[in-house]
Amino acid sequence: MYSSKLSVSIHILSLIALKEDHPLTSEYIASSINTNPVLVRRLMSRLKRADLIKSSTKLGVTGLARAEEEITLLDIFLAVEDNRELFDIHSNTNHKCPVGAKIESTLTPLYGNIQKGTEEKLAAVTLADITKEFK
Repeated sequence: MYSSKLSVSIHILSLIALKEDHPLTSEYIASSINTNPVLVRRLMSRLKRADLIKSSTKLGVTGLARAEEEITLLDIFLAVEDNRELFDIHSNTNHKCPVGAKIESTLTPLYGNIQKGTEEKLAAVTLADITKEFK
């Protein structure tokens, strides 16, 4: 199953960036995403802990904690995803089988390189790169 936490969080942050002058409620944000405000609040809590957004109990989200150009997709990914590894290797293989004996040692460095490359690509894209499409 795929996670949409990164996409939803980018949506949330894009709305905040575009409405920087106006506090936003989770209900307003949820209406744009077409989801439940509870999901939005959970993600916003993680974004706040990662120092990506500012909020006020009475007003809602009051803005970004950093400039759009300083927030990368990797920052967002690390803030909201519990399972940060893109791939997992099945365990308990049959070590008497030539594939089962070496599958983990074969895939581990490959998956590590893919993970590193993906994180580098996420780090190269900023929220500003995304929000320019909406202005």
